[in-house]
Amino acid sequence: MMKIRLACLLSLMLLALACNQKLSPVEANHYTINGKTSEMPDGTILYLTETLSNKIVDSIKVTGNTFQTEGVLVVSPTNFYLHTEDFSEYVSIWVESGTMTFDASATDFKHAIITGSETQTEARDFLEAIASLEEDDMEETERLAMEFIGKHPANRLSASMLAGYAPNWGKAKVEELYNPFSQANKESEYGKRIWQYITLHKDHQIGDRFTDFEISNPEGESIKLSDHLGKVTLLEFWASWCGPCRKQNPELVKTYKKYHQQGFDIIGISLDFSKEDWERAIHADSLVWTHGSDLKGRNSLPVIIYGINAIPDNYLIDSNGIIIGKYLWGEDLEMEIQRGLN
Repeated sequence: MMKIRLACLLSLMLLALACNQKLSPVEANHYTINGKTSEMPDGTILYLTETLSNKIVDSIKVTGNTFQTEGVLVVSPTNFYLHTEDFSEYVSIWVESGTMTFDASATDFKHAIITGSETQTEARDFLEAIASLEEDDMEETERLAMEFIGKHPANRLSASMLAGYAPNWGKAKVEELYNPFSQANKESEYGKRIWQYITLHKDHQIGDRFTDFEISNPEGESIKLSDHLGKVTLLEFWASWCGPCRKQNPELVKTYKKYHQQGFDIIGISLDFSKEDWERAIHADSLVWTHGSDLKGRNSLPVIIYGINAIPDNYLIDSNGIIIGKYLWGEDLEMEIQRGLN
């Protein structure tokens, strides 16, 4: 599980490349991917989806187990998922300007041989460095990550790794590793996210007072956490694409119906990018409580403030605004709700 989570973390990383050639921005950031697949029917459509925005940038038809896609990157490199419609085949791929090759002719997408991307090679090398570690040796994995970041303060991979690990490492360590960063790294999207974490994140513990925030509901109206003072409120972090979150929703609906009239409420904060997907999940799961999202995924302001690193997650806040529970489900959640109401 640790290695799967690390692979997901690495799929959100960008590496800055220096370019001294006198090319136009379009020429400098143009890319081509020439690909080979194995036993894939003619006419199969592959999708190239930008990881951070969750937007499909190209649909690609496979013919004779080959395909080609090309375009212009806003930032080189950029991370994408290359996948089938049902995600039965998918891989995280770092696309850089120039020509790349993707060879899955003798394997599945996850084990494809990818060339022409220095970033892909760096991410692969890091994964190989931890491949021999014990499955749950997170301490050594994080030590290697810290070592890499400390040795490469101008490397965009360092910035993206630090952004991903920040909620695990705490402000002091994050700031220590962030301060030596190059100016370009600090001004990158990941550098900005790290700075937000340093300046906005609160290390909320049971007994602490809540931190307020303002966010939009599906109708575009502004809501605040402080609007719910006077009730026992569950601050629930979830997303339409999160399978475990969706599995928990029926139980949350039962809990809400059981205690709402007694003074219990829920505010759902979504890590979605798509408003349509978010609203569709709300209606499909019959989530009748208050909802908010800025559609920025892990860059959402409440996510940064409360240090949410994985979902589902939650905080239980009493009627006076004091945190009385964290990461509560089932009977544990009901027990704390009852205590808060009494």
